Amino acid sequence: MTNDSKRYTNKDFWNNRAASFPRFEAGDDTYEARMLRLARENGVDFCGKTVLDVGCGSGMYTIRLAQQAASVTALDISDEMLRILMQDAAAQDLANIRPVCSDWEHFAPAERFQIVFASMTPALTDDAAREKLHACALEQVVFMGFTERKTSDVMAGLYAHYDITPPQFADAPPMRAWLQARNIPHTVLPVDGQWVVPHSREHLLEACIANLRARGAQPDMAHVAAHIEAFRDQDGTYVERTEYSLQMIIWQAS
Repeated sequence: MTNDSKRYTNKDFWNNRAASFPRFEAGDDTYEARMLRLARENGVDFCGKTVLDVGCGSGMYTIRLAQQAASVTALDISDEMLRILMQDAAAQDLANIRPVCSDWEHFAPAERFQIVFASMTPALTDDAAREKLHACALEQVVFMGFTERKTSDVMAGLYAHYDITPPQFADAPPMRAWLQARNIPHTVLPVDGQWVVPHSREHLLEACIANLRARGAQPDMAHVAAHIEAFRDQDGTYVERTEYSLQMIIWQAS
């Protein structure tokens, strides 16, 4: 496991990120809505199903899944992420989400799920983890992973200043290789685009500091605060842009 993988599977790292992490946003034009629409267009029907959401984070997908599914088990290593998820789920009057605070290695479900869903989770770093993902599904697996990730425009300058190699998290290629080695038929759907994420000054500052500290830097608060001013728009919102290249991979469990 790489150093970045270890950081990304660290409970404290994600608890620290939770306050500034994106949350569920209603509407049909969000990134999450478009991705679930892509899954449906390619034969995945979440309606009335039991779903496992692996590495659910703050619930940006979980809540959407629960609006269709019979039940969703929301798994994440961060209890703070799960707290936020359940707060937002309550605001949507959803009572069919079961939060489970655990890492993937120690997760021991008493049942299998009709659909297993995993979006950009850093938990699937080896073949044993991928095998477990497959084994948890009764019908289908929907996996989304990066093929290449470009650093956000906000973090690029900070990584350069603190002499940090930008993190790479390309998890789609090894998942495809695992499926090919086991002769499991699968559908690969490439998705490229740009995330445009508005932040408050406080949340962007917290996210930058957490990312730098997670990579061993001792950031100067004044320097980071001055740096992010370049990303403030006219109405005072701080906007972060990240180019991404990912793949949605869908396969049958049997």
